[in-house]
Amino acid sequence: MIRNPFSKASPAIKRRTNPEGAYANLETKDLINEVRTNPHHPDVNRILDEILCRSDKRQSDLVNSKRELEASQKELDALNKDLEERIDQEIKIREKSHKMYEQQAKMAAMGEMMDAAAHQWKQPLNALSLMSDMLQGDFKEGDVDQAYIDNMTEDIQTQISHMVTTLSEFRSFFRPTKEAKSFGIKRSLQSVLLLVNDEFMKNNINIHIQSEKEILIHGIENEFKHLVLNIINNAKDAFNERELKERNIYINFYKEDNHVNLEIEDDAGGIPESVIHDIFKPEITTKDEGDGTGIGLYMSMQIAQKLHGSLSVHNTQKGAQFLLEIIINKGTF
Repeated sequence: MIRNPFSKASPAIKRRTNPEGAYANLETKDLINEVRTNPHHPDVNRILDEILCRSDKRQSDLVNSKRELEASQKELDALNKDLEERIDQEIKIREKSHKMYEQQAKMAAMGEMMDAAAHQWKQPLNALSLMSDMLQGDFKEGDVDQAYIDNMTEDIQTQISHMVTTLSEFRSFFRPTKEAKSFGIKRSLQSVLLLVNDEFMKNNINIHIQSEKEILIHGIENEFKHLVLNIINNAKDAFNERELKERNIYINFYKEDNHVNLEIEDDAGGIPESVIHDIFKPEITTKDEGDGTGIGLYMSMQIAQKLHGSLSVHNTQKGAQFLLEIIINKGTF
């Protein structure tokens, strides 16, 4: 056969023999380029088969990847659903526990307040009983005249007024309220001291309010009173447990930058280092088993947070100091 001198020889595709296929070692773009430049190459069908094979493989890989992705997504959705259910369950458990702690704290506070009420009324009732005996005896002796009656009536009214005021404070203390409003720290502290005055006098505990200027804060006043009462009652228990002679509680409050600070410090010997970092957790107490629930300070921390503040404690040289920090720019002023 005579070769046409004017025809161009078809360039051969440069390749190496590959056991997996003659063109398996070439990139797909190189294979496509060979087909474009040499559409009549004798191996074009093999090249196209290689390209189609690779396309089918990629498509198969994409399908498998999609299936794997869908399976992973289903597994992730199942895990998310399970996690959401577990979170909801945990929230419900914590809410239930918090309500239980809150109820225990209320019952404990009510018991302490009933004891305080009994002590507050004991003195005026004894005084009224004594005046009744005096009136009867003086009448028999003929010492009763108008001036005597006037003085006796004034003394009786003083005792009754003290009892009515105390009763009013106790009713206010236990009256449930959810409405936050502005109230004075000093006036609220004086109200708490009125409730516990006789109880603390009986235990020889002196409470000193060192701040003179009134400061207003915003919140539920009865909850603030509960917070203060929990702290000073803990100090009272510490004084009695350790049988200390010096028994003082110092209360100071002041503004500092964007905070209102309330400090309650005692000289009762401090909180053991083994529990001081967990003292605000529920069921943590320094008292002997059966003498305390450990709920009071936990609820005090919850109240502090509702006041947009925080409650902390540290030991001093003589005792413990609690610090309530209330942020002014979050509803307080």
